[in-house]
Amino acid sequence: MELRGEPEPIRCDEALSGVFSLLGKRWSGMVIGVLLARPARFGEMARAILGITESMLSTRLSELQEAGLVEREVLTGPPIGSRYRLTERGQALRPALIELLKWAHRYLMPDR
Repeated sequence: MELRGEPEPIRCDEALSGVFSLLGKRWSGMVIGVLLARPARFGEMARAILGITESMLSTRLSELQEAGLVEREVLTGPPIGSRYRLTERGQALRPALIELLKWAHRYLMPDR
């Protein structure tokens, strides 16, 4: 409602704030992007995401697991290990991330 010609205050949607508080953290989007290709072991992801440290990858994977976007599968081996995959909830991000990728290629990398 406008009062004396003043516009109503602008507010950020609470859901959008939640999205960016989770996915806006450095590396989170890239972890999800790698897992969109296929489930992967920890070492594969560490090699695929240039610049991420193993401790940061571990932290981001834990956060994404807590949010229900990623799940960890223990592999009995040999060799014993873990594989990470997106949950149905994580896979639901695919259309949005594909659109962000298109936007990035068009507006962030126009000379390439």
